[in-house]
Amino acid sequence: MLSLKSPFGVICLILLVCIALVFSNSIVVTGKGATEVIIIKSPGCTKCAAADRTLGKVGQTVPLNVTGYYYYTDEGHRIIKQYNAKDVPAIIIGTRVINYRDYDGNNSKLEQLILEALANPSSVVKPAISLPSNESQTSREGNGTGMVNGQDLQKLSILAILGVLGTGVLVGFNPCALAILVFLAASILSTEGKRRELLTMVAFFSFGIFTMYFLFGLGMQRLLHFEAMATSFRYAVTALLLVAGLSQVLDAMRLQQGKPSLFRTDWALKYFQAGVETRSISSYFLIGALFSLVKAPCVGGVYLAILDRISAGSYLDGATYLFFYNLGVILPILVLGSFLALGMSPEQVDNFRKDHRVGMRLFTGLMLLALAPLIYWQLI
Repeated sequence: MLSLKSPFGVICLILLVCIALVFSNSIVVTGKGATEVIIIKSPGCTKCAAADRTLGKVGQTVPLNVTGYYYYTDEGHRIIKQYNAKDVPAIIIGTRVINYRDYDGNNSKLEQLILEALANPSSVVKPAISLPSNESQTSREGNGTGMVNGQDLQKLSILAILGVLGTGVLVGFNPCALAILVFLAASILSTEGKRRELLTMVAFFSFGIFTMYFLFGLGMQRLLHFEAMATSFRYAVTALLLVAGLSQVLDAMRLQQGKPSLFRTDWALKYFQAGVETRSISSYFLIGALFSLVKAPCVGGVYLAILDRISAGSYLDGATYLFFYNLGVILPILVLGSFLALGMSPEQVDNFRKDHRVGMRLFTGLMLLALAPLIYWQLI
């Protein structure tokens, strides 16, 4: 029987909670605003926030009643099909549909398109009504192909995938990960462990980290389809980024002065050691899952900021970006672990960590502080 007093019991409980969140149902939330304008949007979408600001600007001179619908709701599906909307965001005024591709982020052009659509009062329509209660509610996040009711609302971008992958690599390459990797490698090699055993440990240790972060991300992405949750999450992430960024900078200053790091992982070493001694795949996996919690103070701010951004797309898109982001997080561990298995000395990796940990901490801290205002104002 699992005990919550055991770290592995806590890990299993967190895994169960994450899985429950993944399969939980979304709640439909519609935004209301007071000529009639419909906007199809997505929670946390920066493009949608910019379109809302442009509508607000136009509304200062032309009375508007703006009604918003999320693309994955029943109302959103019906409006998309009725007006043949192609993008998120999509603004509907009368019979005119202004898709994102029509102005491609140029808000001045969007303002002009809105004014042109408003110039013909006879084209103004009433706000969309809700579907009957017995209307099909399938495929809220799409049909599994990246399409919603046949509309190509979100396209996976190769550049965006490379961006989240690269960000994951930067996050994964940190002093916390290097220190634990050196400890585990030394523990195996010092007990007459073979290089092949070290490769097995690295692979399943990394898989444990990947699984925890991926399941947590999927669960949080589901929750962020609540409008209130998405807004609160943005505020919380902004605050966390500021705190995490300042703590990273402070830690860099402490390390520069020869003081101990604020991010201590020595309390978990006994659990890692016990897992290594069993020499089992399941133990290596659980060590990785536990380390994902230990590592949270080091990388949590960046992870939540990335999660806030990818939650703006469809569930399928978000899951894809999460996959590549978490793949990037474990890539440094996989690469360095492979080098250690091929003959690199653990002392070499540890010396590199000690020589560059101040720079890595400072870089991470400044990146977090720069992200905070961008997340708060929904500029990224």
